Amino acid sequence: MHHLILGYGYCGFYLAQHLLKQHGEVTAVSRHYDPALYLPGLQHVASDLLDLNIEQKDDLTIYYLIPPPPSGDYDSLLQDFLSITSLKPIKIVYFGSSAVYGNHQGKWVSERAKCRIQHDRQLRRLDAEQQWKRFARKNEAAYVLLRIAGIYGPNRLPIEAARSQSPLLFPQQAPYTNHILVTDLVKIASQLAARSNVQGIFNIADGHPKKMGALQQLVAHHLDYPAASFQAWNEIWETASDMKREIMQSSRRLSIELLKKELGNDLVFTPMTAGILQSLSLMA
Repeated sequence: MHHLILGYGYCGFYLAQHLLKQHGEVTAVSRHYDPALYLPGLQHVASDLLDLNIEQKDDLTIYYLIPPPPSGDYDSLLQDFLSITSLKPIKIVYFGSSAVYGNHQGKWVSERAKCRIQHDRQLRRLDAEQQWKRFARKNEAAYVLLRIAGIYGPNRLPIEAARSQSPLLFPQQAPYTNHILVTDLVKIASQLAARSNVQGIFNIADGHPKKMGALQQLVAHHLDYPAASFQAWNEIWETASDMKREIMQSSRRLSIELLKKELGNDLVFTPMTAGILQSLSLMA
């Protein structure tokens, strides 16, 4: 099987690393070469997506990790790419976002839950899913659409927030958030890709939702930083970024029962505390 990673950045690096360890043939595409992302055995192509010229390989699986453009209500970049590409994969794995679900007032959310649209970003992510579905059906390919929780890992921890004691929401006011360690994410993606009979939408999270701010608190604890203070909703809201406000307005707990059913005993998660310690050790 040949693996093609479109969007070779943070997650793409760990995905390529995992696939190479599985003795796969891997090509990764990014707009520019980054020496920090070098991996022995990786075929790294620097190209704009719309100028991509890659030879068709047998048993090709495409992993698409490129987020939609920052504006509009559809993924225009993906639309343009799919309209011109001659690639014929046997399987597509789309790295999407669980943000499409919106606010469910802290309830458990399965893949069948309604997507409560509050922001254009959700529309763009949903549109990308639909585009890949249509492309897969047209080309008789299987598709796996991942609705991924918040990703953490080496160099993706709230260390500065922990160091500066960025104030946290009172737990009773804080929304539920969901997380996944990057190395767990890419392993799950490769497992779903390898199963020829698996297709559909999958929630990707560690199955242990936590109140917003829990990751920051754990990082602070393990780095021996003083604990942050708590503030009320309105105080946090006043200084929050647009992305943080979106998270504050979207409380949900991702159900991973479908993922458990498909992967069974092969599904193994790293507890958050262990994931933080592992990430910090790799950053040392």
